[in-house]
Order: sequence, then structure tokens, then C-alpha cells
Amino acid sequence: MKKFAIPTLLLAATALVLHFLFVDYNHANETVYFGGPILTMSDAQPRVEALYVKNGKILAAGTKAEVMQAKSRRATLTDLQGKTLLPGFFDAHGHLDLATALYGMTDISGFTHRTPEGVWNAVAQKVKATPKGEWIFCLGYDPILTKGLEPPSTAFLDSLAPDHPVALIAQTMHSYYANSKAFQAAGITAQTPDPSSSSYYERDSSGQLTGLIVEQAAFEPFRAIMQEKLMDSFVENTQKVLAKNAQKGITSTVTMGLMTVNKNILMLYQDLSGEKVKPLHNLIRITGAFPERKPNLRHFVFLMERFSGYLPKPKNRGDDFFRFMGVKLWYDGSPYIGSMYMSRPYLASRYNLEAIHLPPGHRGEALLQPEQLEAAIRKYQSDGWQVAIHCQGDRAIAEALGAFGRVHQEAPLNARRHRLEHLLMLPYDQIATMQEMGISPSFHINHILYYGDFLQSDILGPERTQQLLPVNQFAAKQIPFSLHADQPMYEADPLSLASTAVNRQSESGLAINPAEAVSVWEALKSITIYAAWQLKMESKLGTLEKGKYADLVVLDKNPLETPAGAIARIQVLETIVAGNTVWKK
Repeated sequence: MKKFAIPTLLLAATALVLHFLFVDYNHANETVYFGGPILTMSDAQPRVEALYVKNGKILAAGTKAEVMQAKSRRATLTDLQGKTLLPGFFDAHGHLDLATALYGMTDISGFTHRTPEGVWNAVAQKVKATPKGEWIFCLGYDPILTKGLEPPSTAFLDSLAPDHPVALIAQTMHSYYANSKAFQAAGITAQTPDPSSSSYYERDSSGQLTGLIVEQAAFEPFRAIMQEKLMDSFVENTQKVLAKNAQKGITSTVTMGLMTVNKNILMLYQDLSGEKVKPLHNLIRITGAFPERKPNLRHFVFLMERFSGYLPKPKNRGDDFFRFMGVKLWYDGSPYIGSMYMSRPYLASRYNLEAIHLPPGHRGEALLQPEQLEAAIRKYQSDGWQVAIHCQGDRAIAEALGAFGRVHQEAPLNARRHRLEHLLMLPYDQIATMQEMGISPSFHINHILYYGDFLQSDILGPERTQQLLPVNQFAAKQIPFSLHADQPMYEADPLSLASTAVNRQSESGLAINPAEAVSVWEALKSITIYAAWQLKMESKLGTLEKGKYADLVVLDKNPLETPAGAIARIQVLETIVAGNTVWKK
């Protein structure tokens, strides 16, 4: 008897271990949706009466009678009770890692504090509550929304926090301010070379640091410290940011230029979003380092070029739930710190000359040489990756398209679906060039909502402001484009983006290039099927059609029947990924 007992125990133990290594949440689901508007976002069949979902896929979409005939007896019947069902939304360009790192930081934004006193009181309270010597990071410095907020000098920040290293992160994420202890801790002195002429540590006439840090390369020593300090809460905060995005109806998020990269973070992202659990991840879960697996948002990742070594071989890029897409390059910077690259100078406004100290005639400059950009496009394209390029100014956009054009002459780009990001000043005469090469735009549309007045009065003037963000040049021809919030610059809120694209007004009501307003239908396509197309996922996501994944969002109102001015106030009631609810109000 004993000779049989040992093998039996070994088999049982082996089975138990194998079960544990591969155990995952239940992916099974079966639901019929009916009783409210179901907007498929397909031009061929824009609306259906009912939808049948089984095990994450749409098995039928049509009349209620057709769907009821197709379902099994086990299906759950969900009456929408007049609520509206759409495909899940895409956050087409965000920074999950940055949003995670900044989550819970002291908020000094203009959305919260409309007076300078409010901003500095918030910093002072954080200093008071923080043990001496510990780092303090504050998020959202914004002299545009907070009227009268003057740039803080190193001496001023030293007076607020004589015993703490302090760094303020601008709302635009392209400029920063630090006190003396922060510079000292980061190893930056007045003699430290600037990374480049467009990313630097500002100095006064005597050569001393003023406290201003411009663009990403110069901030990198501070970012590395921030990452180290915040790693203890990284897993928890990642889950919180994903949950917050789900509350806005987002089912797919795109990290556009992952900046916080190591093998553990990439494994975490894969574990949170990947279709199937990996045995190694379940072993890590034993230690408590990874959370319990549950349905989550899809995650598509573009890496910063300096982390491109983490890209796998294209055949191992991932699955339909977590996938590496390619590389993001920065060719210029932000309109609000003088690093946007333009053909004509910034306005000679008080803000430009005195607040951010731009010299007269300043036009910004490229962060890369054109030949560097061209070489990068050629390299990553030949390796099978998509290339996305940050371009705000008209000159930056023209030069980036010139680099694409030279590669296009060697090997057509049309099937690659490369992208240009932000495109604040996209010149009308460059649109045909984009279309010829199949390069699609992702528009940072809420520049209009939050900063439209300031762009017109202080940055560009009326003529150029009234030519910004020509979205309808694409929508009118049904050429794919997407809208994005650049989270954490702005909150990831696709309905807000759609609303701005439709209304083209700032918060004050100033109309910005109103001829480029798009229809509600096209705005919704930009946050669903068009965004899916940019990721080469249009055959699986973005519309509610048979055979596609059941990524869904339930809204309290039908956007097509809602007054244009009320679209941003539509409420998300439920968010569903592959048939599984990831958030419900």
C-alpha cells in the first residue's frame, strides 16, 4: 500500500502546484444587452437593438428578436432601461507611469488653487507636515490658470522649505522648479553642463541657478530620485490610476513614451492587463509584490527611445490585452515654457519675456537633429515597430514629416501607421503629406478648453490661435485621428475631449478655430474605432460588431441626443472589458 501512497501524494502535490501556478480569475461571461440605445460606432450599422456577449466576445448584434434567438438559456439578460451602450473608450496618449508616480502628490494646480496664496499655502502645509530632510514633490504649478502666480526663485523656495528638498512640477510637465537642497541632492550645481540648449538649468546674470528646470533631460536626475522615493506605493497607485480611468469609460489605455522602466514594472503591467496569467507572476504574487489578478484595462505601450532595449522581438510583442507598440520620440516641447518649435517667434508678451525669460524673436528649437530623427524612424520601422513623434509647433511638424518623407522614398510607410502627437499648430499645407504616407494624428485637443485664451493673448496671438488643431480636416474625410488628454497633464476623460472637439470653446467661451468643429459622431469615433485603428486593433476593438471583443461603456445619456454643451457632463455608469465589469457606479 505504501508504495502507491508516495506516488499518489506526489501526483496530488504536483497537480496542486500546477493549479496554483496557472490559477486566474474567471474569464467566462454571457450577457444580452437591450432596452436602450446601442451605438455600434460602425458606419455600416450605426445602431442595433440588442447585443449578445459570451466569454468576452460579441456573438450577435442586431434586432432584439435576432439576438434573443442566438443566445443560450444561461445568458444573463441586462435591460439598459434607457441608458446608452457604446464601445469602450480609448485613452489614446497618456503616461500611466507618470500619473502613478504623481498620484497623491501635493496638488498646487490651477484647477484647485485660483490664487497664488492658495498655492503657497498648500506647499507650506506640506512642509509643516513632512519630517525634516524628506523630499517634497508638488504637482500642477500653473501660472496660466492661477492668475498672478510668479515664478518662484530658489531663494523663495528655500524660505518656504529650509530643511527639505522641494521640487514643483508644472501642469504642462515640461518645466520644474527646485530649491537649493533639491539641487544639492540631485547633484546639480551652477557648473553642471546643460543637457542641451533646449533642456537646461536656468541661470541668472551672475551664473547662479534660478530654480527653473526646462524639459525632460534636465529634470532626469530629479525624476530618478522621485521614482526611487515612490516605488513603495507604485503597485497600489498604478491600480488606483487604472481604476480612475475606468470610471471615465476607458477600456484601453496607451502609455505614450514609458519613462519609468525596469523589468519589474513591465512585468507588473503585463500581469495587471495581460490576457492570461504567467506562472512566474503567480510565484511573485506569493510574496505580496503583485496584487490579486482581476479584469482590467487593456494597455498598449510605446517606450522612450532610451529604453528601447526593453522592446522584445516583434513576434513576442504581447497579446490583445497588453502589447508593446513601438517607440515615442520628442522633437519639440511645450508652448508654455518656450520649447515649442515654430516658424515665427513667440509673442513679445510680459509672460514670455519676464515670466519664462524668452529672448525677443525666440521660436523654440528642435530637441533632435533632423538626421537623428530620420535615423531613428528608419531603425525602428525596419525592426517592425511603430514610431510616434511629439510635435507641437508648425516647424517641428514640418521637419518631422520631412524625416518621414525621406524614409518613405526608400520604403513606403503607408502600412506602418506611424503617428504624430499633439499637433497644436499642424499647418494646413502639411495635411496632404500626412495622408500620402498614412501618418495619423493624435490631437491634444484640451489646449483649447483650458489654455485657449492664454494662447491667443500671450503665446501666439489671434491669427495663429485661430488656425490651431485642424481636426475637421480629418473628420470630414473620415480619416482616422484620435484625441488625448496627455494624462497626467489633464485628467483622462474621453467625453471631455469629444466635447471640446465638437464645441471648440475655451472655459471662458472663446471660440478657437470654430470651422474645425467636428460632428458628435466623428468625435465619438476618435475615442473608439479611430483610436483602435491607430493601434492596428480595428478588427478586434472600437465598434460593437460580431466577432469583436466586448469592451463596452454604459452612459446615462445618449451623446447623439444630448445638447453639445452638455456632452462633457454625461455620466459613465459602467465600464466593461472583454465582457467583465471593471467599474460600476
